[in-house]
Amino acid sequence: MPRHITLVFPGQGSQSLGMLNSFEADELNSINNLTNSVLGIDIIDSVKNGPEDILNKTSITQPALLITSYLYYKNLVDDYNLVADLFAGHSLGEYSALVASNSIKLEEALALVHKRGICMENSQKGSMYAILNLSPNLIEEICLKVNEETGEVVSPANINSPNQIVIAGSDKASLLVAERCKAAGAKRCIRLNVSIASHCDLMFEAANIFKKDLDACTFNLPEIPVIHNVDAKIEQNPININCKLLDQLTMPVQWIKTMEFVKTFNGIVIECGPGKVLSGLAKSNGLDNILSMSSESFNDDLIKLL
Repeated sequence: MPRHITLVFPGQGSQSLGMLNSFEADELNSINNLTNSVLGIDIIDSVKNGPEDILNKTSITQPALLITSYLYYKNLVDDYNLVADLFAGHSLGEYSALVASNSIKLEEALALVHKRGICMENSQKGSMYAILNLSPNLIEEICLKVNEETGEVVSPANINSPNQIVIAGSDKASLLVAERCKAAGAKRCIRLNVSIASHCDLMFEAANIFKKDLDACTFNLPEIPVIHNVDAKIEQNPININCKLLDQLTMPVQWIKTMEFVKTFNGIVIECGPGKVLSGLAKSNGLDNILSMSSESFNDDLIKLL
């Protein structure tokens, strides 16, 4: 019986200069024509030549990661004739999953994530911290306490694994939470190199603006099921996909629950896109048979598992 295969698509933070270097010139030219037509921006040049601060600009990063993950997925299907059973994407990666599942066309998704990035860039500034090796419940309690004391926004944003929770909020409140988490026994509290506090209430205004763009899009029922970030569930009614993508801006990424669901299939997990962030998180969540397409040994590893 064939192995169950879940593909996971990375989000912002997995980008890097040169992440398109493994693709052929004709593939890149085709994508470049599309991005220029849809966005009027040479995304390929930004990925290949930088500078890094341009690639790391949210409104550039998001379409750049989308097209990169799409190319990884296209190669996976073309080279291995592989048909996945389940998709999931971390934050922005959910859009890559919806493109791969034919829920939305690539050009529509490109326009959406570019606008999403612009809305996020124009949102109220804040901070994000990765809290390592501290109980998720305790981190949430500390966030609630600081929120009550300061009246400022702070909350869990990426519930990545039992050993890694990312918090987001105002500069003052998030720093206070990080300090209290460290005092409570956290191994490390790492301030992320971002000025945008994603997946928290500081994105409320951005969500209100982005809603118009989402409402203008029609999503089809995914041909391959997609697990959504906000509830780690598969949506059966495509009308609700817009709402879940909107809620994603202000609500936490439920990656622990997503991995728990994936784990029930006892199959193969393939990180489809640049980097190995999600492969590490899958391992931290107790999954086995994890592959990254960015690994030099991916071909051999996949053949062994299949």
